[in-house]
Parts: sequence; C-alpha cells; structure tokens
Amino acid sequence: MIRTALYARISDDRRGEGLGVARQREDCLGLAESRGWTVTAEFIDNDLSAYSGKNRPGFTELLSGIEAREFDAVVVYHQDRLTRRPSEFEDFIDKCQRFGVKQFATVSGETDIGQGDGILVARIMAAVAANQSDASARRIRRKNDENAAAGRPHKTGQRAYGYELDRMTVVESEAAVIREAARRFLAGESLVSVVAWLQAEGIRTATGMNEWRTPTLRNLLKSPRIAGLREHRGEVVGDALWPAIITRQEHEQITARLAESAKTNRRSPRRYLLSGKVFCGACGNKMFSSPDGGRRRYGCRKGPDFGGCAKIFINAEPLEEFIVRAVLARLSSPATIDAIRNAQQPDGTGKTLSDELAGLQHKQAELMEMWTDGVITKRELIPARDKIESRIESTRRQLARLDAGTGLSQFLGDTDTVAAAWDAPDMTLQRQAAVVGAIISRVVVHPSKRVGPRVDLNRIEPEWIV
Repeated sequence: MIRTALYARISDDRRGEGLGVARQREDCLGLAESRGWTVTAEFIDNDLSAYSGKNRPGFTELLSGIEAREFDAVVVYHQDRLTRRPSEFEDFIDKCQRFGVKQFATVSGETDIGQGDGILVARIMAAVAANQSDASARRIRRKNDENAAAGRPHKTGQRAYGYELDRMTVVESEAAVIREAARRFLAGESLVSVVAWLQAEGIRTATGMNEWRTPTLRNLLKSPRIAGLREHRGEVVGDALWPAIITRQEHEQITARLAESAKTNRRSPRRYLLSGKVFCGACGNKMFSSPDGGRRRYGCRKGPDFGGCAKIFINAEPLEEFIVRAVLARLSSPATIDAIRNAQQPDGTGKTLSDELAGLQHKQAELMEMWTDGVITKRELIPARDKIESRIESTRRQLARLDAGTGLSQFLGDTDTVAAAWDAPDMTLQRQAAVVGAIISRVVVHPSKRVGPRVDLNRIEPEWIV
C-alpha cells in the first residue's frame, strides 16, 4: 500500500465557501485512485497564500507527518499549490529525501523526486512559481497605488460599515449610526459607553451577525474612510471619491482624542465630575481626589507625586452641585448661547484649524518627496520635518480641545431645557464632565473664612471659557 498525503490550498476565498479547495481535493483523490495509492491523510489550507510567508497550518502538519515517516507519496493539484517559495520547497524536498517519500504527483504531471533530474525540474518550477507571484504582487501594488492616488476605494470583497459592497454608496441608516456614535464620543462619552448604547439598541456590525465591541468601534471612528479621505499604507493620501459621513474636522478631533486617551491610558471609571479642573487657592497646585472614609473629597496633597501644600480640602458633593448649578445657569444665558453658536459657524476656529492641519500634512508629504527625489539632503530634511511635525501635533491638540458644538448643542435654551438635557438617562458622568470642561477652564478653591460643617460657597471661584 502506498500511503499518500493529499494537500490542497487556495490563496483567496472571499466568500468563505471553500469551493476551490473542494475541487482540488476531488481531482487529487481521483489521481490517487487511478494510481492505486491510498490516501491516508488530507491537509487543507483555505484562503492562505503560499508566497506571503505566513504560517500555513496544513502545510506544517504535512511536513510533520513526513518527518514521522507516515507517508510514501504526496499528491497535490499543482506544484504551486504546495508552495511558491523556493526555500519552502527545498525544505519539503529535504524532508522527503530523508524520510522516505519517493513519489510527488500532481494532477498536471508527476515529478520523481527520487532522482536528480526530477528534482531539478521541480526546483525550476518552484522558481518560476515564485517569479510569477512576485510579478503579480508588483502589478497589484502598482494598481493599488493608482487607485489610492485617484481616490478610488480598495475593494476587498467585504462590506465596510456605512457603505455598500462597492464602498462608494452610503447606507444612510448606518451613516446615521456613525454620526451619532461620533457625536457621543466627541461629547465626552467613552468608547465603552458608546458600545453599550449600540448593544442596547440592538445595532449590529456590517455583517449583521456580530455585536459591537470597543476595538471595532475605535477602528471605525478613527478611520479616514468615513471622513471621505483615502488612506493608503497607513497614511492619508488625499480626498476620496466616495461621500463623507462625518466632516474632516470631526475626524481630526476624534483621532486627537483617541491619541490623547492612549497617552493618559485612563481605564478606571470616572468618579469625580471635576477631575483635573480643581486648583488650590493657597498654593496654586492642582487638587486631587482625597477620600475621607466614605466621603469623596478634593484635596491639595503633599508629596513628590503631588507637590501641594495640603492646606485646602473640600467635600466633592457640595462643590460639584454648586458648579453644576452655575454651569446650567450660564448655559441658559443668552450671551453664552450666542458665543457658542458663533463658534459653531463654518468659518469658525474649528474649520480654520482643520484647514491648517490639511495644509501642514500636504507640506509634510512635499518635504518627504523632495528628500526622496534628492532635492534636499537628510541634514536639511530632519529639522524641517521636526518643525512641521511639531506644528501638526499642536494643531491636533487644539482640535481635540475644540468642542465644535458636538457637546453643547443640546444644552442651548431656557433653564428647563438645559436641566432636562443634563438629567437625561443617557447623560453619563463622562459626558457631564465634557460639558463642564467646555465652558470652565478651572475651579479655584480658596481657604474658608468661617468654621463649621457647612461648605462656604464663597470660597469657590470658577474661571469661565465662555
């Protein structure tokens, strides 16, 4: 009995149906039967390239079986189904020769690896297959570069959320979800909070099968695609041909906020409404959470990690209640409403910063092109590049701090309207903190002038942005 291993592989199975490997398997079984060989094991790698160098479990198991002397022959549909890398083929040949595999048959022809000429032919075929793959990869890269430069989409056979399979036509129901998720995130909600909303509403991902998860939402919101921008090899290369779902300004704010979150790495849930906003009126240092038993407090703390005077402490609850009342009263003020609405105009600060960022990124690309073409030297490149990158980072930080109306729009109106919006069920502590942070730069707590259990509200001094 000739113990035979069957191996089948296909590089691209976009529909996930496995039809390609099924056809290969059927033909290989027919070949083995015609030769009187007995197939004792089958190894399948579906939707895996033999040229990329990525691990192929089926191929690895085949080599292990050969090393264990489990086979006398190997049958595949074509030699390039086995491998397109000469180094892998040499490994296969070495193991066959060392562990007793003498027959290597393909549906397109047989190769006798037990003698020199057969091995030579097989090696030539392996080199030809590698060259074909390399040429194909070069053509694909050139085509992808052309598509990116023209703003055309990179089609993968999978639908992107918000767009039809052609990646050009907007799915309006999903676009509305994206805009709402972006609004909530820019209004101060965490990714976890937005995902909880998506799950509560029963909204599914593009496949219609899976619930949203935080990494999935993060990748969607930071994608240049939804802002009508074409990304190629990790960089935005220009405007896309498809319609944008959110504005470029919103995209820059989202990416800036995500980058800031990655730096601070804040994971514990917020418990203090005014974290980072309260300052000591005695020494000027920032005050931190300083719980006293079961009470939440803000305190000016000593020590190398704090550097405060430890003279000012205040209970969190009355301080936060006072600031909330002050914030809601200010948001009901006609002067504040006018200031916020003026900041939301298309020719406002946000659009100016967004245009400035686009210009800086264009200059950055031009600078790298000049270096690549030899117009400037590396010594000239580095200081110019560092200066532009510094300005880009500064502009992104300004955009991250800019509310652009996403967090304050629903709070414009009379006192009752503002209070109702503040107490809405979906108004999380993070969103409340974002609203406070949009109109208050900081809160200074001065030493108390009276002694007693009640909080002296006269010692609290908010400093307003608008």
